[in-house]
Amino acid sequence: MPPLSSLGELPYSTSLTPTSENRGLPQRKAPHYHSPSRSNHAKSLNNSSTILLSFLDSALRLWQASKPPRLRYDADYKKGIIPIPSASIPNQQSVFSNPSELHKARKILHQLDGSFVQGQSLPEAAKYAVLSLQSSTCQFKFKKPQGLANNLKKFTPPTTANSCSGMSARLGMMANSILLNTDVAFRYPTPSSPEPIDSTARIASKASPIKLPVTPPTLKYRPRNDASYPFNPSVPANVGYTTDKQHTTIELKVVVPPLPRSSDASDYKVFPVETPSKDLKLAESKKRKRDEANGYDASALSKDQRVLSDAALTTFQDLVFDIFGAENDARSQTNGNGSSTRKTYFIQHEVDGGVVLTVNSETNIKLDSCLQKVISLARFKDIPINQLCKLQDLCEGALLSADLLDVRIESGWGSDEVSNWVDRAESVDAALRSARTVLRIMAGGRDEKQLYSEELLQRILGLLYKVVDTCVSPVVESRSSGTDSSVFDIASVQKRVILHLLHDAAKIMQLLLELLTKVELAEATIISIEFFVIRLLFVENAHVEKESVLGIHKFESIRRAAMNLTAQLFLRYSEQRRFILDEILVSLQKLPINRQQARQYKLEDGTNIQLVSALLMRLVHSCATHSVSQSAERGKLPSDEHVSAAAVHSEGPEDENSGSEDSEQSSDAGNGSRDGRVVGDRKHGVSSVAYFAKDVRLLYDAAGSNAQYIVEFFVSRASTASRTGDQPHRHLLDMFVGDLVSVLNLPEWPASEILLRALFARMERITSSDKSTAPMKNMALEVLGTAGSAILDVTANARQLANALENDDSELSTTLVNAFEDHLVNQLEDGTLLSWTGPYRAVLEYLGRSSSDLQTIGAQGYYLTQWTKLILWGTGSTSTDFQTSPVQQELANKLSKAGSKWFPTGDFDPVSGTQCRLAYNLTILNMGFGRAFNQIFQILLRAVRSDQTTVRSRGLKSVTQMLEKDPTLLDRMPHVIKLITNSASDPSPMVRDSSLTLIGKCILLQPALEAQVLETVLTFTNDVAASIRKHSVKILKDMYLRCKSQKIRAEISESLLHRVDDLDEGVSDLARQMVEDIWLVPFWNLTPFQHSSAEREIALKDQVALMIRTVQRGGRTSQVMQPLLVQALGSKSKNPDANTTACKAMVAAAFQGIIDPTELPDRPEQGSILQTLTVFSRACPKLFTQAQLEHLQPYIANLSTADDLNIFRSVVVILRCVMPTLPAMQKEFLKQVQEDLLRNITKLAKAELDEVVACLWTINSSLGNIEKLVNMKINVLNKLHSLRLVDFTDVKQNAELSKLKRLILLAGHFAKHCDFEPQSEKFSSKLPWWAGHSVAECVIDSIKPYTANHQPVNLRSVAMDNIGMICQAWPKNFNRPEITLMFQHVLKDDDPELQRIVLSSFRDFFTVQDHQIEVKVSSGERDPLAQGKLGGSMTASDNDGAAALIAQGFLKDILRIALSSQGSYALTATEVVASITRQGLVHPKECGPALVALETSTNPKIAEVAFQQHRNLHQQHESMFEREYMRAVQEAYNYQRDVVKDLKGCTTQPFRSKLHLMYEVVKTSKSKYQSKFFANFCTKIDFDVTKLDVSANPPTHLQYARFLIENLAFFDYGRVEDVLQATSFMEKIVASTGAGIAHAINTEVFHVRLEPGLDSSTSATEQASSTVEVSIEEIDQARLRQVTTASMILSMLWEARTFLRRIYGISASLQRRENKSKASKDLGKPPTKINGITGDKFVDSINRTMSALDTRDLALVQCREFADLLAIDNEVKVPVEDGEDDGGRLRTPSVEDDGESLMPPSGGSKTTKRKGSVSISGTPHKKQRSRPPLGGRRKSTKSVDEDEDSY
Repeated sequence: MPPLSSLGELPYSTSLTPTSENRGLPQRKAPHYHSPSRSNHAKSLNNSSTILLSFLDSALRLWQASKPPRLRYDADYKKGIIPIPSASIPNQQSVFSNPSELHKARKILHQLDGSFVQGQSLPEAAKYAVLSLQSSTCQFKFKKPQGLANNLKKFTPPTTANSCSGMSARLGMMANSILLNTDVAFRYPTPSSPEPIDSTARIASKASPIKLPVTPPTLKYRPRNDASYPFNPSVPANVGYTTDKQHTTIELKVVVPPLPRSSDASDYKVFPVETPSKDLKLAESKKRKRDEANGYDASALSKDQRVLSDAALTTFQDLVFDIFGAENDARSQTNGNGSSTRKTYFIQHEVDGGVVLTVNSETNIKLDSCLQKVISLARFKDIPINQLCKLQDLCEGALLSADLLDVRIESGWGSDEVSNWVDRAESVDAALRSARTVLRIMAGGRDEKQLYSEELLQRILGLLYKVVDTCVSPVVESRSSGTDSSVFDIASVQKRVILHLLHDAAKIMQLLLELLTKVELAEATIISIEFFVIRLLFVENAHVEKESVLGIHKFESIRRAAMNLTAQLFLRYSEQRRFILDEILVSLQKLPINRQQARQYKLEDGTNIQLVSALLMRLVHSCATHSVSQSAERGKLPSDEHVSAAAVHSEGPEDENSGSEDSEQSSDAGNGSRDGRVVGDRKHGVSSVAYFAKDVRLLYDAAGSNAQYIVEFFVSRASTASRTGDQPHRHLLDMFVGDLVSVLNLPEWPASEILLRALFARMERITSSDKSTAPMKNMALEVLGTAGSAILDVTANARQLANALENDDSELSTTLVNAFEDHLVNQLEDGTLLSWTGPYRAVLEYLGRSSSDLQTIGAQGYYLTQWTKLILWGTGSTSTDFQTSPVQQELANKLSKAGSKWFPTGDFDPVSGTQCRLAYNLTILNMGFGRAFNQIFQILLRAVRSDQTTVRSRGLKSVTQMLEKDPTLLDRMPHVIKLITNSASDPSPMVRDSSLTLIGKCILLQPALEAQVLETVLTFTNDVAASIRKHSVKILKDMYLRCKSQKIRAEISESLLHRVDDLDEGVSDLARQMVEDIWLVPFWNLTPFQHSSAEREIALKDQVALMIRTVQRGGRTSQVMQPLLVQALGSKSKNPDANTTACKAMVAAAFQGIIDPTELPDRPEQGSILQTLTVFSRACPKLFTQAQLEHLQPYIANLSTADDLNIFRSVVVILRCVMPTLPAMQKEFLKQVQEDLLRNITKLAKAELDEVVACLWTINSSLGNIEKLVNMKINVLNKLHSLRLVDFTDVKQNAELSKLKRLILLAGHFAKHCDFEPQSEKFSSKLPWWAGHSVAECVIDSIKPYTANHQPVNLRSVAMDNIGMICQAWPKNFNRPEITLMFQHVLKDDDPELQRIVLSSFRDFFTVQDHQIEVKVSSGERDPLAQGKLGGSMTASDNDGAAALIAQGFLKDILRIALSSQGSYALTATEVVASITRQGLVHPKECGPALVALETSTNPKIAEVAFQQHRNLHQQHESMFEREYMRAVQEAYNYQRDVVKDLKGCTTQPFRSKLHLMYEVVKTSKSKYQSKFFANFCTKIDFDVTKLDVSANPPTHLQYARFLIENLAFFDYGRVEDVLQATSFMEKIVASTGAGIAHAINTEVFHVRLEPGLDSSTSATEQASSTVEVSIEEIDQARLRQVTTASMILSMLWEARTFLRRIYGISASLQRRENKSKASKDLGKPPTKINGITGDKFVDSINRTMSALDTRDLALVQCREFADLLAIDNEVKVPVEDGEDDGGRLRTPSVEDDGESLMPPSGGSKTTKRKGSVSISGTPHKKQRSRPPLGGRRKSTKSVDEDEDSY
């Protein structure tokens, strides 16, 4: 046998003989290797044959032990079977274990030699041994090398004798004979001439010879083997002799075989020339393109491409031979430059104590580049297999050495550790590059299995996992702050090194992807890759660049590679699909819930989505795409086995065996099971369309099934989670749906449609199920709203695309635009949609251009399946039987040839991006999801009518979302707006707010709806919820600015003006600002009226007309408008000067309208204009001019009709307000006015008279002619004095009575407005019957006789009213004893009218006082009430005396009147009380409780006045006032009981505490005061059962307790701490007081006698089952009523506690945890109410409890339930496990918990269930398992944390 030491130098001519060491190894088998077999003839061998065979076997083993080492394989090295090759002489170890075996073998050999006769033939046994030896030798059959030169030189073989002489001399006769008779084919193509040839002269041309350098073998001779000739007839096997130093060049030629001997035409068959059909051309074109894509169509290369491919192959061969030569030099160490050569290509690694040569990084880079070029140019198959194997071997050493290196970065490293890590990282990086080379070879597409070593692949994967998991991922997840900041800092410095690792890891993953597409891997390897890529997918990347070491986008590139790997695994290995899906879905909770952090996968259009969303869609694509058969053999390329189901029906040319039945069966078997699908068998009569349809149906169903699985996972997890909870599944669902919506109109992601369709079906089931909870339905409605909006977006996008293509004249554009127009009117036919030249074909043609993008390829496959499915089953069919019309069959046949990838053909015009998107949108709108829009909208409308509050609110919000997308829905569905407006009267504020929001959106989208919804919006301005009022004010402003109708604008203005006086300051300020914005701001910087532009003039006149119309609407409009203007024109306004300019222009425009009504729109009446001007005159008299006043004089001259009276009144008001502000008035004008007023003064009523007298006094100050007024006054007083003795009770004196009333009015008003004190002497002289000194006293004395009790009531009212009016102007008269006595009598009497008059006098007096104080404060003067008398006069004024007299003398009567009714008298009294307390005339505790009680009034004006003053008092006297709150609560209860006649503590619709205004003030207190408030409040509920009075029906304390409990339940708590304190105090009362009550019930009512084993924790139900219950007649009824009442109070208190914990989400664990952490930061935060929980059920429970005293049976039931409540906590029932103590269960509060309950709890560890509330017989025993209560009813076991619509 020849030596094998030179095989490394000539790898293309290797001959390997299998030995006992390498037989049967699965890692690498040589091609065409066959295992040796034994013949049956061996059984007949004689004993000598057996001996001979034994000897030959021993000899063969001996030869193998002495032969040079063969070319090693990786598996052999790893197992230690084959030693590492070496050029040195190997150690020849004997194969015999001991000398006796060797001696025995030699003895047998000598026997054979002795029996052998020279020249004779071998015996039969020897012949058989020779044959066995030859058959056991591996035979290699080599193909002819391609592309070699033609000038192959001939070799001259040496003689056989010479070649064998050296060996024969050492063999015996028998062995030598066997050697000569055994011919093993081997040869070395050595040139005949030993002359050296220059190895650098190489030519890349195909026509020229390829010169390959050859290193000579070590031995001096090469024997000839004649047996090699039959195997290689075209190349002679010669042998030459050469020296060690010689280099030879082999010139190989390609020998073209000659033509056949016979060329007769009869040997050939003639086929007619046929023109290929269009479909055949398409099939051939696609096949050619697939071949070209796989890179194996070398014959189709052009001349230049062939030159490039040859050059690439030559470059690779040169590099390989240099590497192999360097390896030999390095191993032999015979070359003097061996060391430098080795360093050029190799690097040494120490592995297992030895040194291994591996290719260095630079060489790997060159190899990878050359391999890439060779593979891309389809020349990879021309590389000898053993070269590739040896390259893999050379790269394996780096992988072995990298296994021992750790690349993890640890925190706290120093410079030395970092430096060592850098060295290790560089070594690992070199190993990664070696791995790239190995994988590049594996992924090249070769058939030889020895290239695909599983062990080598596992090493590569292990290295990849190590780099990514231990280095890259921790660095990516590290941040600049936190526990891993040290790692972040180190990695930032070594960023370049880590980026190299990241880059190489990404390249390896790309090569793995290529390998997966071509080779089937072992299941263990597949699962390993799956775990790795899924881990990588969920590594948390930074969301900002400064927090990322490597950069966000650089790491995303490797995650994309992981996504591609996952998708390919999912496509290729169907049995792994469910496992992959589960791993991905379970890992979703690792994703960040922040949208910015989560959405880092950027699409081509710039949209960002989650990478996991993109992956899930790609997995769905894979389900509907044809994949490689799962039964394919390992190592085969996809091009050999990727046969789709449609390929069975291919009409292309077939090979010679394709028509046979066996071939057809084999084809069906190979493709019959694909991804779990079972295709049909055409042998049984199944048509090609049916066969294809069945396959398509299975593909489509698989996609739908996986889509449903994904959706079900998201929905099921999200249904049990909330946005505010710890689990992110709710957020993940929202983001997933958002991602699907984002890509719905992108043709690259068609799976989004089927996922959304599955999502719609799931949400529809949730909304229609009665078992679905409110949160689940809300989630479904929100998702449906998003999904419906997505359909509208697609429609809008399609409309834009269609508009863009309208001017395009191409046939495709016209077809698409027409199809979209038909779709809009529901007239699009399936034939147009599914036609061969329709939208589906256009999309596929466009996607087919991206033939290398795996994502696009998957989308094509899914889209093809979708198209085919719709063709065969139709767009709306649910049948399982496909349709078989001729058109459909033709389309199906065409599509069946496409496979899973579409290649554009030349018979279809190029498709633009716009055409593709329109075509795709058109198909989406006509799929299942697009057709479900009407169903989605109807579901949302049904939700608006739901009986659950949150569902109604969520339905309205979703409808709003869809209307924003498409306002035309309102036109198509007119009933929608009616449904929305009906929700305005919903009892839930949440629903009303949603309804208002939706109305605002509708108005914005469809302004024509404003008139239809105006009344509804105006109604919202009076809503009880302040937030809704604010919202309505904003909407009204927008409506006002858009609307041009003066009528609608007037209505809006009036509503806004009323909100200016709102109780809520926020609403009031907002309304005030809105009115200023719409009335004054548009006219800022307005020039004087006569100089303004025509446009501004028209706008100004419109505004004036609008204000006139608003004032005309009456009510309190003018009263509210005045303070609004005062504030707008005051110094505190944002722009008082601009507002003043605008108002002056408006006043001027109004005067133009008075002169000429046609100047203003709608020609308003003069009376209306003047009435509006009175508002301006009262607000700011400086807006008027003297000229304008002169225009008003004619309107006071004549007073004959009622209309004239209205005008007269307005003019007088204007004159009275404006004249004092004018510097100088014309006296003639003033005189004329005075005369006109005096002439008409007797015709005026009280209101007009008040204004006229005030105006006359103002004129008098300018004219100085007071004589007229004095004379009139004296005349009036004389007449009054003369009538004092007349009996006006006589009917005959009615005329005189009327005159008397007129005289009293004149006397009173003149005394009020005019100061006649300087003329007192004149009055004394003219009034002889008066002897006083004050004119005011004179007037009072003249009127006082008419207040006597004997006078008519109407006369007394007029007289008393005028006396009060005079006292207001002259306050010292309040101190007159007769006046004081008169007021006291009135207040103590039961005459409401007189009381109102007196109280009005007091109110007006204090109003004047308050106004004076405000003026002083606004002008900068000291407030005497705030500063006291310091800095002011120490002398009390008349006002001070009068105020003190009223407060001290009449306060009790005033409070009594205020608390006795809710009418106008009570309102006046309340205003007086507020004024008294405001001015500090009494101690706050005297009025505080009354104010709190008045806050609960159903009269909003009374409540508002009381609340304002209560708040002021609390702010000024917090520490003192808080002590009066319990008395105030009692006062409020009495007020509700006696006046309101409602003992409930809350109101319904909405549910709100009656003491809510009081609590709003309490919430402003310090924390300690609030805590004390709750303690005192709950103490008022507690009671002593022995002193409990139950005589009343119902008992008084029961009613009072209910009032307090319902208030506690519906307080709007401002802090979490407040809720926890309230519930803690409730629990304390129930635990302490309830224990005794429960004990009394058990012992006195039910007469329970506990048996052994029972304790007090046993429920009354269980106890009753073991005792004899006393009959009802024997129970003491009084005691029963007493304990029942007590249990009712405590039951209601516990119900309130439970309700608070539910509505605010306070769990038992939360409460316990806060017990231990009182100083938690969260305690001060506002509590959040859980949506959907209202007070309906709580109120029902209270009402049911209050009825317990109606009958004895109900009383007993109440007692039983309360006893069970104290014994068992029904909120959480956890069965007691074996060995578990009751201490591990949740419990109700007990007395022992008081210390904890007093603290504000908020969460912590699991609490324990307490044992008995009451201990009757000593230490309690372990509680037995509870049994159902009496009657078979079991109380609820729902957790308090359950989020449901329970209350």
